[in-house]
Amino acid sequence: MESYLMLFAIVIIIIIVSASSEVITKPPITNYHHMQMIMQWPPTFCGRPDKPCKPSVEMSDFSIHGLWPGNATGHTPFTCTVPPSPKTVEKVWLNDRSLKNFLGLYWPSLEFRWTDEKLWKHEWAKHGYCTSEIVPDVQYFNGAITSARRLKNMLDTLKKGRMGPTNHEAYTVTDMKTFISEKVLEDKNIDVYISCERASSSYVLLKQIHFCLDKSLNTFISCPKSTATRGCGRGNVRNLIFPTS
Repeated sequence: MESYLMLFAIVIIIIIVSASSEVITKPPITNYHHMQMIMQWPPTFCGRPDKPCKPSVEMSDFSIHGLWPGNATGHTPFTCTVPPSPKTVEKVWLNDRSLKNFLGLYWPSLEFRWTDEKLWKHEWAKHGYCTSEIVPDVQYFNGAITSARRLKNMLDTLKKGRMGPTNHEAYTVTDMKTFISEKVLEDKNIDVYISCERASSSYVLLKQIHFCLDKSLNTFISCPKSTATRGCGRGNVRNLIFPTS
């Protein structure tokens, strides 16, 4: 009798553990509103003393920070549950040498302590895996590179429009966003977000530009209306520094 009870208890434990594993590893979301392509400005990112950057980091152009799902209020609260094996995503770039080269060019790890591959796995595990029912891993990375290549002339466009990097002039966030919509995306109806790093009581530094994409990563769309300032303060104040270093 005791042996039957013991066997029954073991079966129950296996069922519970299996159910728990299924909850942990299931790709969780399809109800996100859009994807945000986060383009970071290295001089601001690398100016933080707590996260030193590699000496080899290219400081004169934007790079990808991540590709994150966002909700209808413009926030990116979705963080994936732990994938079954984050290492399996390595096959995406190991099987495609051209993609790996483009990832190294457009999506490098800036931090001294992280390799490029570690950053890609981290971003996919944290943000890409939970969208994989709609955007599989290959499409996730290829979509990021395709979008970044469409933005490759952004810095030159900003410079030509007298909105480029300078330590001697401040812009308004509103003017910067409007210029990016009209001149970079060539559509004044497509809104973007800007996030900032506090420099002083009066000024903030341009940290990132958030471009919104549809769920399939094919089309830039207007980011949802949002009350979040993302560290930039009021949009009509001339307080935004686009630093050269």
